[in-house]
Amino acid sequence: MSGDELYEQYEKYLRFLDLASETRYRYLRIVDDFLYEGDGVLSRDSVFKYIRKYETKSGTYRRWIMYVLKSLFGNAKVEWPFAKRELPKLSRPSQPYLRVSDVEKLLDVAKASPLDYALVRLDAATGALREELANILLEDYKRPFIRIHTAKGGEERTRTLDLATCNALDRYIKQRRSKSKYMFVSSSGVPLSTQTLSIRFRKMAQKAGFKSGTGWHAVRRGVVTWLFKGGMRERELQEALGWKSPAMPAKYVQLVA
Repeated sequence: MSGDELYEQYEKYLRFLDLASETRYRYLRIVDDFLYEGDGVLSRDSVFKYIRKYETKSGTYRRWIMYVLKSLFGNAKVEWPFAKRELPKLSRPSQPYLRVSDVEKLLDVAKASPLDYALVRLDAATGALREELANILLEDYKRPFIRIHTAKGGEERTRTLDLATCNALDRYIKQRRSKSKYMFVSSSGVPLSTQTLSIRFRKMAQKAGFKSGTGWHAVRRGVVTWLFKGGMRERELQEALGWKSPAMPAKYVQLVA
């Protein structure tokens, strides 16, 4: 099959997946470039040669390139010529994301505070942004459901929470002393701002031994990573995390490409 035929076949495949036009463009741009430089040859050598172009790019970006090329091989029914250990050595993702074991460490640290424990539990269950955590109202929680006011887009999404997260929220609400309509408040009863949330997280992250710069968004990246590994794809991720476009989760999927 020629390079042009491979390209056309791959384009049809992406259209079948019903990806957003901007996401499809990003995939096709890489595939077109790869097929042109490699004369349409799908081989181990052509992949190695192509990936060297991106030696100065971040590990996250190079992982995404490999993910796109692997999908091209699969669509053409050509065996991917690498075992995991044979993949070009790439640096760790430039943006931190939390593994399940990392969240467990964070929860161990947060146990000292019902507020912190409820925050971490809820964020790990929903992948909510700081702004979304700060804007959750008491009335938004009707066990086992939580309504999240999406920060980007002005919409809402409702999620069903697991038992442990519900218990954490109930325990926090029981000891909470405030007349505020907002769910998360300080000891003085003042609703938590995004800045205060960041400060609380940094303190927990430091105690958990995380590297500097790890914030709430690392939890969100972790949630996307777990869902992607579990089989959820862009359209479903878009709905689950409250994005306006399926192009957004594609940026997070790079972490586990």
